[in-house]
Amino acid sequence: MSDFKWWHERSDGHGITTSVEVKLLHSEQSPYQLIEIYDHQSFGRLLVLDGYIQASQADEFIYHEMAVHVPLLGRERKDASVLVIGGGEGGIVRESLKHDFVTSVTMVEIDQRVVDLASEYLAVNGDYKDPRVTLIIDNAANFVSQALKDGKTYDLIVLDLTEPVGPSSCLFTEKFLTEVVSLVSETGVILDSDSIYLSKTGGDFLQEVSGDGDNLVTVMQRTKILPHIDVYHTNIPLYPGADFGFFLYSRDGVSLRHPVKPFEGKHYNAEVHTASFALPNWQKEWLMPKG
Repeated sequence: MSDFKWWHERSDGHGITTSVEVKLLHSEQSPYQLIEIYDHQSFGRLLVLDGYIQASQADEFIYHEMAVHVPLLGRERKDASVLVIGGGEGGIVRESLKHDFVTSVTMVEIDQRVVDLASEYLAVNGDYKDPRVTLIIDNAANFVSQALKDGKTYDLIVLDLTEPVGPSSCLFTEKFLTEVVSLVSETGVILDSDSIYLSKTGGDFLQEVSGDGDNLVTVMQRTKILPHIDVYHTNIPLYPGADFGFFLYSRDGVSLRHPVKPFEGKHYNAEVHTASFALPNWQKEWLMPKG
């Protein structure tokens, strides 16, 4: 145990942090961010970017299953295309490939080293050699601009981003959201997510705390670039606050609250799918205000 030391996730003035007793396996500064791999006796290996935990081997499947299967199974889809912006550890790709009606999965990750190190140390990624998969190492803003010129659209766009303190910071803007919205098919949906905190003054988002006071949810609520927002949530032990919210943005507002076909994951099932949309009253008032 001598190699295991207490490590504290950065809190950026929030006054609360996750602390874990871990052993450092790898650390390097890529051109974009500090990448660290830790080992924990119970949670297995952890991927940490710029001081924030991104995934652990023990609980990563909860986030990845809920991020993919709820929006894909919430309405009838055929020949569905998935775009993952970020997602360097590869779990979104893995879960998307479990559905035979998904015909293409495009993952755009800025940092090749995150892909390489996560594959080597965590091994939770999908098969990048699957013919349905296109892995693009590039800035997401560059990719989105080119995809717009090429007239591409996607049925599910997953914004699997880090906190807005590193290479993702330029993506938490109205300009970027406006461009991404143009890539959504008529029946498609954008999925965003964030850790949720409860305080005396109401709810807080980790992205607001770690960034400049705005996140994609609040940008979308303010601008209504996509008019329909729905919210579901789950508990993820190693994410700050444990209560983790998923936000669905769409044009037509068709409800995704009930799965249209059966599927069983390690975490996901039909009952969990439906129940995840049940929000406590304080979250309803905060996240889904009327008017």
